[in-house]
Amino acid sequence: RIHAMTAKIAMKANNNNIRWPIAIRNILAAFIIATPLLNYMLMTKSINTGSANDQQQLIAKNAELEARIRQLEASVSMVRSSSEGGQDNDSPRDVSSSSSSSSSSSIIVKANSINTYWWPSSEDGIGGILAKIHSVQHPPNCSSPTTKFFVWRSKRDSKSDTRGLTAWGHAGASHMIHAFTDGDKFREYGSTSRVLITDEKVWPMAKGCLNGGPQTRECYFEPLTSCKLTDVDPILVDDNTNNNTAKLIDVQDEYDRTKRTVYSSEKLWFRIIRRKYSWLNLPGNEKDHSTLTLNAASFAYYFRPKPWLRTEIDKRIRNSIPSDLNPDRTLGVPIRRSDKCHGHNITGSAKGELDCPDLPTYMEGVRKFLEFDPLIENVIVTSEDKSACDEFLELLGKEFPRLRVVLNVGDVQQGTGSGSKLESYVEGAANANVVASALTSMHLHLRARYFIITSKSTWTSTISVMARVYGFASEVFVLDIGRNTNNFADLARSGCDERRG
Repeated sequence: RIHAMTAKIAMKANNNNIRWPIAIRNILAAFIIATPLLNYMLMTKSINTGSANDQQQLIAKNAELEARIRQLEASVSMVRSSSEGGQDNDSPRDVSSSSSSSSSSSIIVKANSINTYWWPSSEDGIGGILAKIHSVQHPPNCSSPTTKFFVWRSKRDSKSDTRGLTAWGHAGASHMIHAFTDGDKFREYGSTSRVLITDEKVWPMAKGCLNGGPQTRECYFEPLTSCKLTDVDPILVDDNTNNNTAKLIDVQDEYDRTKRTVYSSEKLWFRIIRRKYSWLNLPGNEKDHSTLTLNAASFAYYFRPKPWLRTEIDKRIRNSIPSDLNPDRTLGVPIRRSDKCHGHNITGSAKGELDCPDLPTYMEGVRKFLEFDPLIENVIVTSEDKSACDEFLELLGKEFPRLRVVLNVGDVQQGTGSGSKLESYVEGAANANVVASALTSMHLHLRARYFIITSKSTWTSTISVMARVYGFASEVFVLDIGRNTNNFADLARSGCDERRG
């Protein structure tokens, strides 16, 4: 309770631009003064009326409480010492090392990151599913015969793959669960998860990778695993029956689970897994655990930026988010249009999938949320479509001039969400700039409480899913004006699988 209450109060303090060390020190002082008094009263009552066993339990709880207070004090001292070391609130800090070994300090780091980079990490004390993913993907011995692999293969013509960032992330997260559950047969075949690893074909968004990096997803993101392709069993072209591999032609193909290395199909899609939690060995069944949490953790793991990209995102967040922004009073409007709409004429992009809602429909959503919560004071507006964004801002300014608009400063707004020709839509725009812009938009929206989305878009659905689990607001409300009918849209819209209950 102390952890939860301190985190909430600290968040409010930060939102109101109160300097951290003083605010937290005052909170802790109140706890330090009040807790012994309360415990003394309880101890006195227990001594007079309770058994010896009750007294011992109360003493143990008191000792545990004291230890947790001291841990929080140490965290505050750490924050105070760093702030008193000559670094003011506007100075950039090393965003690549903002993790900590204790959960209390990770809470403080997040609460103190309203207008700086923050992303969940398996190394910062959060633990749970994210840490489990990291553990499976980093086995003690990649070359061991007992270490099994699932190789995610690209399309044969990988250079023409039009999937956008979150469509790739969705595929990666789904293949990851396939690998961990061994194609939904985890318990039937020795309870062994496979390590997910990708091939090394060109990833369209990584063409011309900066800093001499590979032209794969690892141009921008941390490797999925510590293992290398040299650790997996190669496909034997002449004889694929007597080696240690299995190769899928279709996503739903069955395969021999005793094979050490399984290669995915070369299709866009992935196997639908029903028992997503089986590999975690948690008590209960699938209905006892959150699909939302597992999806968000998989995305968080997939989208871990390289240090140079973290620094770039941090710079953009600092330029975009006011330090006094209150997430609980913020509306997020991620407008997805351009190549997502039916009938577009954008060469090289994916075919349209949505009868895109007109901008007055977005405005109606803004009205509904303001009627629900008149205290909303900020609107985060992002879009890859500059003309749509500019038109929406004009409508917003005319009807709701009191609202503070937060934009992704420096956004390329390349006019497409497809990944095959990002560099060709805006003059002088490099792929790295487009990817940094898009990821910054996602990070900005984590600072909102209310959302207007089109769940036909994997992009806006992913933003909603991530905000529900890792966002800065106390809760999330979503208005879906472009509804899809799949499981992921359910999670984005309501936080649960609407068919499963």
